[in-house]
Amino acid sequence: VIEIEGMEYLDTTNVTNMSDMFFGMSSLTNLDVSNFDTKNVTNMASMFSGVRALLDIDLKNFNTSNVTNMDSMFLSMSNVTKLDLSNFDTRNVTNMSQLFGNMYKLTSLNLSSFDTSNVINMQSMFAGLSSLTSLDLSNFNTSNVTIMSTMFYNTPNLTNIIYGNNFIKNSGLSITNMYRECPANKPLHNSWSDVIWD
Repeated sequence: VIEIEGMEYLDTTNVTNMSDMFFGMSSLTNLDVSNFDTKNVTNMASMFSGVRALLDIDLKNFNTSNVTNMDSMFLSMSNVTKLDLSNFDTRNVTNMSQLFGNMYKLTSLNLSSFDTSNVINMQSMFAGLSSLTSLDLSNFNTSNVTIMSTMFYNTPNLTNIIYGNNFIKNSGLSITNMYRECPANKPLHNSWSDVIWD
């Protein structure tokens, strides 16, 4: 068992950048960030990326109201089976690329609290979630998104996606291989009516 001691004494009150903080710590089995003060953090890109041995993580005390970058935040956390992000405030996030990529064992994901109205990049956001069977994106607003390439790539068990009225395709939106190796239903908003899916 590998863990980091003394995390409860770490004062993060003035920290603005937590990108790559635990990046690549593939043998870490226990991580307590429950006392982290993240109210001033703007960048959480790749924060937990590659933390492969971790089975669970408690982020209920995370304040993400000022975060703009979540690129690859949970990428390749391949042993985590559940992730509670119900307290996440994502109203200022612009980059969610690879946010949940390659979380192979994740079986459920509730993103009903996510505000995506300012997100520009959703590339590979759910790519590699091979254990996921359904996904509720009913509150997603994609009106500012410019890239969705490989968004659901390699999700062979994902058969049901719930889309809302704001899951919109913009002119010039990049959707290359958006549903490659994903059997899920496609969005029905009229902005997608001209798309010929592979």
